[in-house]
Amino acid sequence: MSKVASIARLRDGGTTWALGALAGDHAALAHLGGLLLQRWAPGDRLVVLGNMLGAAGNTPRLIDLMLLLRRRLLARPGAEVEDFVFLRGAQEEMWHKVLQLQFALSPLDVLDWMLSRGLSAVIEAYGYSIAEGRIACRNGPLAIARWTTGLRERQTQQPGHGDLLNALSRAALSADGRVVFAANGVDPGRPLAKQADAFWWNTQTDAQLDAALAKAEDGGWPPIVRVVRGAGPARNAAQETGRILTVARDRPAAVALDADGAMIERLEA
Repeated sequence: MSKVASIARLRDGGTTWALGALAGDHAALAHLGGLLLQRWAPGDRLVVLGNMLGAAGNTPRLIDLMLLLRRRLLARPGAEVEDFVFLRGAQEEMWHKVLQLQFALSPLDVLDWMLSRGLSAVIEAYGYSIAEGRIACRNGPLAIARWTTGLRERQTQQPGHGDLLNALSRAALSADGRVVFAANGVDPGRPLAKQADAFWWNTQTDAQLDAALAKAEDGGWPPIVRVVRGAGPARNAAQETGRILTVARDRPAAVALDADGAMIERLEA
C-alpha cells in the first residue's frame, strides 16, 4: 500500500461509506461487504473505522475478506486508491504494542492488560501460544523478542495482513474538513493534529462528546459538523441526528453519508 497520512483527507464527491467496529466478526463483514458491493457507485469512498481485529470471530479470515472487498471495489469504474482509508482502533493499537512487547517496562502486566481486552482472541486466531508469551515475559527481553518475532512471522505468513495493519491512519477528514472520522471519538481539549491516542481510547458518550465539542468551538476548535466514530462506550445512548454519529451499536454496521455527514442509509450485520 502507498504511504499513509496520519490524518487522511477524503476526495470530494460521491457517498462516503463508514464501516464500524467489526471486532473480528468475519461473518458480519461478509454480509456488509455484499451489501456495499450492491450499492457502490462511482465516486464513493470507504472509511473503515478501526477495531477490525477482535474476539467476535476469526481475525485472519476477516482481514482476508477486507483485502478482497478492497480489491473488488478498487476494480469499479472511477475508484482510486485514496478512496479507501483504514483507521487505527484500540485493537490495532494493542496488536502493534504486543509486537514490541520486549520494550515494555512491565511486559507481563502490559500483556495481561491487553489480553483481557480482546487481544487473546487475535493471538489465538493466528495460531500462536499465549502461555509461551507469558513465560517469555518472566524470562526477560530476549525471550520476549523471540516470542514477538514468531508472532510477527505468523502475521507475515498471511498475504497482505502486515501491509494492511501497517497502513492505518489515525483519523480521516472529509474534503472540506468539517466531518471527522475516528475509531472512538476525539478529545476536544486538544488540537486535531495533537490527538495522539485520543482517537481510539475515547470513553465519552455521544451526549458528553457533543457537549464537549460545543464548548471547544467557543474556544477556537475548528467548526466540525459531525464526528463519525466506529464505536462508543458500553453505556452509550447513540444519537441519530446529533453532532456525534456512532456507527456500530450492538453489532457491526456501515452507514452512507453525504458531504455534510448526514446519514443517508444504515446497514447492519
